[in-house]
Amino acid sequence: MTDIIAASVLAAVPLLLAALGGIIAERAGVLNIGLEGMMLSAALVAAWVAASAATEVAGIAAAVGIGLVLGLSLGGIMVALRGDQVVVGIAFNILALGLTSYALDVITGRGGLQALSVPSGSIRARIPGLADIPWIGAFFDQHYLAYVAYALVPILFYALFRTGLGTRLRACGEFAEGARATGLNVLRTRILAMGASGVLAALAGAYLVVGDIRLFQQNMSGGRGYIALAVIILGRWAPFGSLGAAALFGASVAISFDVQARGVGIPSQVVIAMPYIVTLIAIAIAGKRARPPAEEGRPLQLSN
Repeated sequence: MTDIIAASVLAAVPLLLAALGGIIAERAGVLNIGLEGMMLSAALVAAWVAASAATEVAGIAAAVGIGLVLGLSLGGIMVALRGDQVVVGIAFNILALGLTSYALDVITGRGGLQALSVPSGSIRARIPGLADIPWIGAFFDQHYLAYVAYALVPILFYALFRTGLGTRLRACGEFAEGARATGLNVLRTRILAMGASGVLAALAGAYLVVGDIRLFQQNMSGGRGYIALAVIILGRWAPFGSLGAAALFGASVAISFDVQARGVGIPSQVVIAMPYIVTLIAIAIAGKRARPPAEEGRPLQLSN
């Protein structure tokens, strides 16, 4: 059971980080479908810089930087240029997949299947006492980015629902015209929200590399950015709800791995597809009752 819980945390943390980034953007009124491409791009940059500098801290810092640039750039296209947010996000994901695959081939100098390895020496933080508790101790023996994800849940909840900054952000996603009438620059707020979204998505991508398998492979995000969008919906665009949804999907991944390891007579294709099957079922059951921010995905009609 301890191994399943540890595997669940490994699978859930990148989903949670990406979902928190998506919540910030969508609460401001921007549908960030580009989470997948942001994660994938940041994962490559994290692996490349960490391998070059021989330290994962540099890799994470570089990933955060590229995430910020991508978030602001997509925000400018979606908000300032009023590009269709769905089309722009999907196009960016496809572009990111192609560019990262090409860049990986150039960096490694090998054709076909290849991987970019990160130096060993992951920065883990084992909390004495808590890490020794049966079963739940696995939550407290993790890479430090996992603790960042844990901490961001209450912090983001407080910032969104208990501060003036959060109120202004949510006003941009619920009633942009009214927000502008109060003197709020909706265009700037939405673009900055996309920047913050890009940073958290980049942390998710970096975690895939430095917190898990310690190498970058082609398309290693594997659709996690899209699952993060499902996490947001199931979590009702709230940090604590998304934490629960991410834990659900993380557990489904861990259980599928455990089933494979035990050699249960189930086709491997079904086992691998289990997290996505869970996503579809969960959205079908609970997604229809979810109400997104009123102006999510709508082009900004204001001249800020």
